[in-house]
Amino acid sequence: MDRLSIFVGLSTRWTSGSSAWQWAVVGLIIAVSIIFLFPPDLLIAKLFSSYAVHWMLFCLLAGIVSLFMGYERLLYTCFICTGVLAFYLMNSFNTDLKFSKLSRPNSIQVLFANPTLSTDRLDETMEHLLGQGADLIILEEFTPVGVELATHGRSDYPHQYLLPRADTQGKGVLSKLPLIGARQQEWMGNLVVDFGVTIPGSDTLHVCISTHLPPITMDGYRKLGSFLDTLAGELSRTTSRQLLVANFNLVPWSRELRNFRRLSGLKASRRDNADAGQANSPIDILNAPNFELMYSNDLECTGYSTVVDSSGKTIGLVGRYQHKFGF
Repeated sequence: MDRLSIFVGLSTRWTSGSSAWQWAVVGLIIAVSIIFLFPPDLLIAKLFSSYAVHWMLFCLLAGIVSLFMGYERLLYTCFICTGVLAFYLMNSFNTDLKFSKLSRPNSIQVLFANPTLSTDRLDETMEHLLGQGADLIILEEFTPVGVELATHGRSDYPHQYLLPRADTQGKGVLSKLPLIGARQQEWMGNLVVDFGVTIPGSDTLHVCISTHLPPITMDGYRKLGSFLDTLAGELSRTTSRQLLVANFNLVPWSRELRNFRRLSGLKASRRDNADAGQANSPIDILNAPNFELMYSNDLECTGYSTVVDSSGKTIGLVGRYQHKFGF
């Protein structure tokens, strides 16, 4: 009887201890998930927000392990956190899972790229981008070295607006279609370019280009937030069809970018976190994309993919757009 009592006592202590650590892990998982969903105004929370997809997949894996181990509390907690995070991330992209059907005779294909990201030589990269055949090519971090290479494409892209700079603010616009009212403005130290594109037999599409350096301090995040609020206010005043070509160096689910889309009324072209380049691997779902092509509600996106260099590295995006009711 004494041995039985000792066994029961040890079993009770083991069960109690097991329950205690499970509750501790449950609390930790919930706390970390809440931080990803509602990040505090702290620099470390901003920096770790790019790992939201990693944490979601960890919760999923932990839930599967808990299923086989028989830990019900962890099982339910992990699966609930996975579902909530998946819903949160899904709504950070375009929730239209399918692209619209290309049904209008007048559409425009836009390519946005940063040639400096390529592992190839600049001349090879420019030749590759020009060979994509897009109606409109927009280059980020356009330097004076690229001017001569861009002018070589005058025959295919006769309409050009080049702003070469030695810093990261340089912009290059190469177009097969006439550009209307191209101008540059500087807001809060950021170069913003906007112009109209005339599509034959149709109305004008308003295009805005904006980029921003990666914020590395809380003051940098606050300045970027103020800049995005200003830009969203300007874009919301434009009632015509508009397309925003941007690289704010923010993950799509960041508070700043989600608030910008809400204020501007623009929709993201990207459907998910995975890069669509054919040379990329499935693990690219863990990447945190920065390039953005956003469009107004009176437009439709009929196709979207990434542009890669010869080694498979993503250097840009390409999308095709049409008006919902025809240009």
